[in-house]
Amino acid sequence: MTKDSALNIPKKNRIESIDVLRGLTIFVMIFVNDLASVKGIPWWMEHMPENADGMTFVDVVFPAFLFIVGMSIPFSINKRIANGEKIIQIWKHILIRTAGLLILGIMMVNISSLNSSVVGMSHSVWMLLVFIGAILTWNQYPKSEGRNKIIYSSLKVLGIVLLIYLAVIFRSGQPNNLGWFQTKWWGILGLIGWAYFFSSAVYIIFRKHSAGIIGMFVIFITLYIGDKSGALGNFYSQNIRDYFWLGGHIGAHTAIALSGIIVSLLFLENSPAKTSNEKIIWIFIFAVMMFVVGFFLRPLYGISKIYATPTWSLYSAAICSIIYAFLYWFVDIKNKLSWAKFLKPAGTNPLLAYLLPDIFYSILWIFGINILSEYFGYGVIGIIRSLIFSLIMLALTSLFNKLNIRLHL
Repeated sequence: MTKDSALNIPKKNRIESIDVLRGLTIFVMIFVNDLASVKGIPWWMEHMPENADGMTFVDVVFPAFLFIVGMSIPFSINKRIANGEKIIQIWKHILIRTAGLLILGIMMVNISSLNSSVVGMSHSVWMLLVFIGAILTWNQYPKSEGRNKIIYSSLKVLGIVLLIYLAVIFRSGQPNNLGWFQTKWWGILGLIGWAYFFSSAVYIIFRKHSAGIIGMFVIFITLYIGDKSGALGNFYSQNIRDYFWLGGHIGAHTAIALSGIIVSLLFLENSPAKTSNEKIIWIFIFAVMMFVVGFFLRPLYGISKIYATPTWSLYSAAICSIIYAFLYWFVDIKNKLSWAKFLKPAGTNPLLAYLLPDIFYSILWIFGINILSEYFGYGVIGIIRSLIFSLIMLALTSLFNKLNIRLHL
């Protein structure tokens, strides 16, 4: 290993802080999602109301995942290029991954709309089967030949068939006015899918021109402004906007992912920051610039996660940048990694860690068990419950990792 000339620290091939941030984000996401069912908790542990001008730490969790998705894109794409993959092959991978995220997102966000009497199964059963189908379809099976290869291929096909079956039988609404899936807001995974697609496209096109990526970051931020002002009305109708909100679903979320890409550019070979100190300084400069721009835009659009305003996007990206700078200093420079070992399973298998809480609750609901909400669903006890629950989900993720159950879209 070589040494950093400024700080005299070892340079590693893998930046551990990226995995730590991913694992930490998943852990906090599980915690706040479970905490949403707890009553009597402080206001700052909940999402800000729809029409409020402000944000809590809960409103930064989803952006943190978008940020880490963006940070991972340059390393992933560059690795594929270095391994000899052609751009068309990389595009194929991006499209398949995006489609998987959109499918799961739409199916998950429509669970509450299921008409159980028409479909012939409860919400909980249908939800559990969706997750079983997802695991069978997207599990990263070991490379093998012969009988094992046939078994793994059969399991993947079974998962695809199960998901198709569940999609075909799905019905929402009333018997006299039945409907099918609605995109609504695409669900968390669906929104991540759109941000992943557009930010990946930006990186592929401008990967040799950092200024182009920064310019696209600005453009995606201003999409909200154009949408809000009506300037984009000539490009797409209200009917399209209901399914494909250019300002929020695309503009704001992609901008956050692009902020992650911009930070990751500092760790590539042609980075203007040659030392670890310089990298941290540049990240802080970028964060301050986003804070300043967000501050001046706040009187015009306010701060709102629900409406994905520019200030919310910029503040979230700035906060994520600062948190990452600290983790990079603490984990990679100071080599303090032992404390984060419990986060590693979620960092390396984030999709499964994200799905496990819903799988757990769907099983409880199938058997009519509601003990967590009934006895541990209020105040401090509820907060402790959610914290312990989150740690258990990480432990289960670690167990499934050892059993070679790793979801990879």
